Amino acid sequence: MLAESIHNPEEYLAYSKQVLEDSGFLNRYPKIGAYYKELCTQFEVVFNNHQQNPFLQWGKLLSIDAQIQILMELAEIIQKDIISDFGMTEEEIIRMTRQDKDSFYREITGGNLHQKPKWGLIYLGEEYEKGSLHNV
Repeated sequence: MLAESIHNPEEYLAYSKQVLEDSGFLNRYPKIGAYYKELCTQFEVVFNNHQQNPFLQWGKLLSIDAQIQILMELAEIIQKDIISDFGMTEEEIIRMTRQDKDSFYREITGGNLHQKPKWGLIYLGEEYEKGSLHNV
């Protein structure tokens, strides 16, 4: 993905929407679908808030994006039904997604839950949620 080809949050979010709609994920799981729509709204609001410190803004965007990425991963790995595959309700899956966002980027870059995030833009979402950019 080239950043130059994305001009607004809607264009960025279009890919995740297509993946989740094509998989039937959003229609099959209405609570998760509503959660996804809420995430998209939050993403657009944060993106369009030009009064905020850019690093805080990026942190919020990364935190929201981590949740969207987790939903896309779930949609790709589901064999039959997310409820039976994971033995979790939609509410539990949403709770898990909200919790797992705090370590998502650390895990995809080879870290684990017990490590502090490294210093880097990609980890700003984790630090934003924990409340301090200075404790890294």
